[in-house]
Amino acid sequence: MRRPRQRLNPALVRRLNVARVFHALRLAGEASQGELVEATGLDPATVSAVVRQLRQDGWLLASKVPRAGRSGRPPTRLTIDRDAGLLVGARLEPDALQLLATSLAGEPVGSWQGPVDEGPDAAIDSLRGGVEELLHDVGVGWDGVRAIGVGVPALMAHDGRLAFGPNLGWRDVPLRARLAERWRVPVAVDNDTKAAALAEKLFGAARDADDFVLIAGHSGVGGALYLGGRLQRGAGGYAGEIGHVTVVPGGRACGCGDRGCLEAYLSEKALVAQLGERGLAVRGYAGVAAAAAAGDPRALEVLDEVGALLSRVAADVVDLLDPEMLVLAGSLTHVAPYLLPALERALSEPALAGVRGRCEVVASRFGPEAVTMGGVALAMEAVLGLPAWWADEGGGRPTWAGAGSGW
Repeated sequence: MRRPRQRLNPALVRRLNVARVFHALRLAGEASQGELVEATGLDPATVSAVVRQLRQDGWLLASKVPRAGRSGRPPTRLTIDRDAGLLVGARLEPDALQLLATSLAGEPVGSWQGPVDEGPDAAIDSLRGGVEELLHDVGVGWDGVRAIGVGVPALMAHDGRLAFGPNLGWRDVPLRARLAERWRVPVAVDNDTKAAALAEKLFGAARDADDFVLIAGHSGVGGALYLGGRLQRGAGGYAGEIGHVTVVPGGRACGCGDRGCLEAYLSEKALVAQLGERGLAVRGYAGVAAAAAAGDPRALEVLDEVGALLSRVAADVVDLLDPEMLVLAGSLTHVAPYLLPALERALSEPALAGVRGRCEVVASRFGPEAVTMGGVALAMEAVLGLPAWWADEGGGRPTWAGAGSGW
């Protein structure tokens, strides 16, 4: 029996074309329509239609720039209007909230950070209040906000429902729906590490990579798989939970309810606890890094131990997926200098060295701001009509997720 031909979704194609043109112009900073045709591979008529629509929507500025030594009409140069509205990115942690406002092109305009109250309802109120304070600080009203993106340390379903956040203590919270009730702008919500991976693709070291793996550490340890030019989510939206790979069978208790997970050794809380057990009191990844920089043997010993555990997981991931790049992100970058050598050694060992040796290992330049930038990336995709939770017209699984698909 022949399978029915899958119908092409014209609305999705238009959205993809808009995203391609927008991102090409964002990366170029300034371009003519001809240059956008060359950069995107789209035909001139399609690029012209997209540019016309973006100009009508007030996203672009156009100017005539005469070129020296050439006669005739000067070409029109296009740029993204920095005053066309704001994107807001948020990082929600168990004990803190970080916010970043940027232009439509992702250029920082202002930031805000503060405490967050416990429980979903109280945390949502904290988030709304924080965004309002941020907007007050930058002098923009709600009518100037184009979209908001939120990165959360939790398992997030395709539809923006928080399934389980062990470090938050939350289960089954329709988070995106609740935020959408409070904010009359497009809202995207995703796992914090997936958001960080999207930021790395849009703005960071993985801009030119179609296949990379990101491992981030904050209150927990998360992973994101960006493969084949798209962010992989799996059947339920939970793919990439590297932090819950068992590295020590029957080992330290993890917040997920299992024992011996990578997160139970490499998260901020876990590292601090292991040093405390050895008589060294520090605060956070930054404190661990400071102790190691001062030559404290306990800090160096613990980092060596967790570096070996991380390297074992990283080698297996690289053997399985063959990515171009492995990115360490989030607050974990504080201790990255003490982890990278072990990772590089593991990826150069004889077993599958030909495969592993092709994988570049880097630390994100965003550091602790990776998730906040990820929120901006989610907001950017939302305002383009391509949020991570976008589903097909039949309400099924997403047919496109994350930036990069079809660029």
